[in-house]
Amino acid sequence: MNRENEAVVQKFYDALATMDIEKFWACQSPDVVYNISGHSPISGQVRGRAAMERDILPQVFGALDAKNFKFCKKLKYFCSDGERVVCLMEADGFGTNGERYDQRYCHLFEVRGGKIVQVWEFFDTMLARRVMFPDPSKDLAPGQSNGFDF
Repeated sequence: MNRENEAVVQKFYDALATMDIEKFWACQSPDVVYNISGHSPISGQVRGRAAMERDILPQVFGALDAKNFKFCKKLKYFCSDGERVVCLMEADGFGTNGERYDQRYCHLFEVRGGKIVQVWEFFDTMLARRVMFPDPSKDLAPGQSNGFDF
């Protein structure tokens, strides 16, 4: 296990749990790359903090009832080796549409120089669609990709 990289990832989850956006970004490279699974409006590869702030976070945070939602209700480190850390995280609460959003995530992080440089995120895409992205016209078509890569 690589304890230094786990500590960086723990800062990410601590910031997410408290919704401290400044600390959330402090543990990530400005050029961080997110690979988000599925065919939802946020799926695909997103390059850099600016793109995340502009294109992804408003959709995610805008669909969740902030007063009745908690990221990192439960967290487990599965393994870390070299530059990579794998975790399972559970979130729970409600969407702004009143639907329960008890989501489980699998995250694979790549950490270099004390910063998260790449994230792969896997989650229940049907639950996300029902609660966060109910308009199917905004989905990616089957077989279509926004650059998710590994």
